[in-house]
This record gives sequence, C-alpha cells and structure tokens, in this order.
Amino acid sequence: MTTAATPGTTPPAPPRAEAGHPPAGLPPLGSPLPVRPPDAVTRTAGNGLRVIAVRRPAVPLAELRLHIPFDGGPAELGATAEVLAATLLGGAAGPPALDRTAVDDRVADAGGRLGVRVDPEGLEVSGTALEGGLPGLLDVLGRCLAAPALDPADVTAERDRLLRRIEVARGAPRHVVREALLLRAFGGHPITRETPRADLVAAVEPAAVARLAADRVVPRGSVLAVVGSGEPEATADLVCVALADWRADRPVTGPTAPPPLRTGPVTVLARPGARQAQIRLAADAPPRTDPDYEALVVANMVFGGFFSSRLVGELRERHGWTYQAQSRLSEHAGRRGSLLVEFDTDPDAAGAALRVTHDQLTAVVGAVPPTAEEVLAARSHAAGLTALSLSGRRGLARLLVALYRAGLDHRWLPGHLHRLRTVDPDAVRDAAHRLAPGRFTGVVSGDPDVLEPQLAALPEGWSPAP
Repeated sequence: MTTAATPGTTPPAPPRAEAGHPPAGLPPLGSPLPVRPPDAVTRTAGNGLRVIAVRRPAVPLAELRLHIPFDGGPAELGATAEVLAATLLGGAAGPPALDRTAVDDRVADAGGRLGVRVDPEGLEVSGTALEGGLPGLLDVLGRCLAAPALDPADVTAERDRLLRRIEVARGAPRHVVREALLLRAFGGHPITRETPRADLVAAVEPAAVARLAADRVVPRGSVLAVVGSGEPEATADLVCVALADWRADRPVTGPTAPPPLRTGPVTVLARPGARQAQIRLAADAPPRTDPDYEALVVANMVFGGFFSSRLVGELRERHGWTYQAQSRLSEHAGRRGSLLVEFDTDPDAAGAALRVTHDQLTAVVGAVPPTAEEVLAARSHAAGLTALSLSGRRGLARLLVALYRAGLDHRWLPGHLHRLRTVDPDAVRDAAHRLAPGRFTGVVSGDPDVLEPQLAALPEGWSPAP
C-alpha cells in the first residue's frame, strides 16, 4: 500500500533497516539453504578428455562447454588460431563427410547451437541442445573435432570475414584501451594479444590452419562439461562414445602463466579529440585456490564490486562522473589472477575521478576499513551472485570448466559459498590490503592535451614521472 502525501508536504520516508535486519513490519530473513555439490560424474575418456556431467532436471535442455588449452605462442599463431576458430565447425571430412550446410542442419535438428571462440589461453566450444537432441549435437561435434574439413575455400572466406570484424573491433575505444592496459601490465606475454593484427590474419594460409588443428586441437588435457536433465552417468557415457574418434598422440600444449603484473604510474593512451575518457586500472590478485580468496572477493565488493560499493557511490551517485563503474577479479593460466577497475567519464573529470579512486583504495586498505555492515551487505551479494550462477546451466558449465583449469572440481563449490556467507570482517580487512594503490597500474584513453595535465596532479605513484 502506498501512503499518499498531503499537497505541499514531503512523503514520509520508508523505515530504514538497521545493518543485518529487515525494515520494520517485514519478517526476518531465513537462514540460507545449505548447498550441496552438484549431482555430477567426472570421468577421463579413453582419448584423455576430462568429462564432467551434471544433472539439472528442471528444463529438458543441455549446455556443453569444451575448453582446449592453447599455448599463445607467437603473434602469428594467434592469428591462425582465430581463423581456425571460425572454421572448425565448418564441416567434417568423414566418413561420412559433412559440409557446412549439413553441420548447420544437424545442429538445428538437435534444437540447439554450436559456437567456437579463442583467446590467448585456449579454444572454447559452447553449445546448447534440447535434451533429446544432445546425442546429435555431440555426434556433430565429435566428427568436426576428429576430422575437421577445413575446406580451403571456406577457410579463405572465413578469414576475409574475420578481417572485417577485426577492423571494427580495433576501432572501438574500449578494445583499444584494454589492449593498452594488458601491454602495460604484462609486456610482451601472449595474454596481451586478445585480438590479432589484421596483417597477420590476412597472411594466414589454409595449410597453416590445418596444421594448427592437427597439432593443438587434441583431447588429452582438454575438458568438456555438460549440464543437462539426463542422468550424469548416461551423459558421460554418451560423451565418451560420441568423441571416441577424436584422438592424438600428444597432450595439449597449455598456456604459460603471465609474469607478475608490472606496477607503475597511470599513463595516457592518446586519442586526440576524444569526447570520452576510458579509465582502466589493474593489480595482481590471487586465484580462487588462495585461502584468502573469499575474503578478497568481499573486500573488492565493498570497494567497487557492486552497485552499493564505495566507488560507485562516489563516482556515480555523489559526483555523477560515470554511468557505471566496476572492480572485478579475473583468473589466468598458471593460477594467477588480476583485479581490474573499469569506468568511463568526461575527459575534464578524469583526473578528479582517478583521485577519488585512489582515495577510496587508500581508505579501504586501512584509513577507513570495511565496516561490519559493509561486509554483511557485500558477502550477501557475493553469495547471492554465486548461488544464481549455480542455478543456470550456462553459468554452471562455464564455472565447472574454470574450476578444472584451476585444479579444482565441483566439490569446491559448497565450501566456497559457505566461506562467502561466513567470512569474518577481520579477514576482509586483512585481505583489503591487496587493494593498496601502489599495487596498481593503469591507462587512460582520451585527448592527451586534456588528460596529461590532470594526471600530472595525481598522488605519487600514479602520477607520471616528469
């Protein structure tokens, strides 16, 4: 029921909840439901592929995610891998042979989709099908992996289409500033080459794509997760049979871990005349296997990880300098992690926004450490997001693959969620020291004439050397 206000008066404010308690008149929140490990089966197939099958019976759909680790290698290899990703599902040599149209028809008959993407750490196939169509989808995938057609005419056509997409991507400011941040943070490591250079892609020949498929698209060391409504044992059997012909006499060549992130002052990526500034900061962070991982997740939530964080409150709500700001954790090969801070703003406000960001990092580290109320709100939000990701097939399949890559499995999930819900405020305050401003480096993309004088006035460590 809405309380009407008398004309000329201010409507009464809604009752304010104390920390950890609901507003007056509402029942208290119940205890979170216990979380059990997913109903899962893990198996190593005869070809060396790691298979994870999980049952989610609510809807008759199946989600699959296959990750094949790649060594990023030289830039030319990354360009070839991009063309391979665009053509891997273009047909199978057989027998029986399948062309691109036949592959598309069989995927459609399964009521699903299949897609491939690649990054400097691996090639990933994702797919969805009706539960009854899963055998057909896996059959198509198995045939394309075991004997990809890689027709030279198809490879050339996809390479040309890829060149047009790269041209568009490299013109996007968000892409340009991310690449600049990665280069600043990790130097010449392959992790920085998320999008290949157009000239290298243009030089890719069909024979090079075929060689890369034979050398790198191998099952031993790869992982396939399937989340569906079928029984896990039966699903795992189905995967092992459908992909049995995908074989190789060598394991995957996995990516090398990036070096420790290089700290240093915030620098300008020049875009003369730009009407917006893109601000990106990065710091080293532990992977999810670290005993303090959950405490850092909550500390980051307090700083900038959700809509009620300190950073969002300052940059958006108080000053109106940005529409969206976020701070998030990411993982890399070799059990290394990064913490990324991202927001866009008016170029004239970039320096002030960076100073506020520096001040907020300084505060959360120790000047004004996370309060018990902030920890309660942040850990509830983090636990809620995690529980939500576990409820969906796509998010769960993605997470299972990420856990395998980190050396964990599905049994880690309940403990992780419990630790998020119960992490002690003192542990969060200790973990917040990883957010010290001196641990960061950064890039600001925009007009140098506008930005450089502002950056010169930043606190020591962030201000470029004179």
